[in-house]
Amino acid sequence: MKLTKTLTSAIAAASAAEASNAPRQNCPNIHIFGARETAAPPGFGSASTVVNLVQQANNGATSEPIVYPAAGGNAYATSVTAGVAAVANQTNTFNQMCPESKIVMGAQIIDDAFCGGPDGTSLNTTRASVSSGVSNMVAAIILMGDPRHVDGLPFNVGNATAGGFAARPVGFQCPAFEDIIQSYCDAEDPFCAKGNSTATHQGYGREYGQAALEFVQSKLKGSNAKVLNGTSIVPVSEGPRVGLNGKYLWLLLPVMGLL
Repeated sequence: MKLTKTLTSAIAAASAAEASNAPRQNCPNIHIFGARETAAPPGFGSASTVVNLVQQANNGATSEPIVYPAAGGNAYATSVTAGVAAVANQTNTFNQMCPESKIVMGAQIIDDAFCGGPDGTSLNTTRASVSSGVSNMVAAIILMGDPRHVDGLPFNVGNATAGGFAARPVGFQCPAFEDIIQSYCDAEDPFCAKGNSTATHQGYGREYGQAALEFVQSKLKGSNAKVLNGTSIVPVSEGPRVGLNGKYLWLLLPVMGLL
C-alpha cells in the first residue's frame, strides 16, 4: 500500500512538473510593456505612438502598461521606486506565464530596472531589478526623452549633449543591454537635456517612431537577447549573449517624461 501511494505521488508530481513546463496557450510571440510619463492618465501616455507602431507591425503582438503612480513634485522619488518594483513584478509575472515570449519596454523606471542605479533617493543599488528569466527574453529597449540621459553613450540618438535632470554619472555604462538599447534625446527637451520645449519631449513618437520601429524589427530578426546570471537580481556588468529561437519578450522602454 505504501509503495502504491509513493508511486502515485511520484507520478502526480511528475505530471505537475510536465504541465508547468508545457507551452502556454494563447501566449504572444511579442509582448510590449510601456510606462506613462508623470501626471499622464493611466495607460501608455506619450509612449502609445511607438507601442502602436510596434504592435501593428507584428501580427499577434500584445501590450501592457506598467501600473505605477506616475506622480511628480514631492512624490516623484517614491513614484520612481514604485515604478521600478512594478516593472520587475509585471514582467516576471508575464514571463512565468509565457516564458517563450519576448518583451519590449519603455520609461525611466525601466532604465533603472534594467541598468540599475543609484537614482537619487529612488534607487540605491547598481544591480538590475528584473529577473534572469525576463532578462533572457529582452529583444529591444527604446528610451525617449529619458531623464537619465547622459552624453557619450553608444546607444544615444539625437542632438542633445546636456544630461537630463536625473542624469547618469559621466562614464556610466550598461554593458549587459547596450547593444539592444536606443535612447532618443534632442537638445530642446527639458527632461532629458534641460531644454525648454515640452513639445519636443512629447514629439519623439512622431519624430523618431519609424526609426525606433526599424531598430526593434532588426533586433527581432537577429533573434538574439541578453542573459543575466543569477535568479533574481544581478550586476549589470554581467550578461553573456545567447542565441534564442521561437518567441520574443519585448521590453519597450520609452522613458518619455517625468516617470
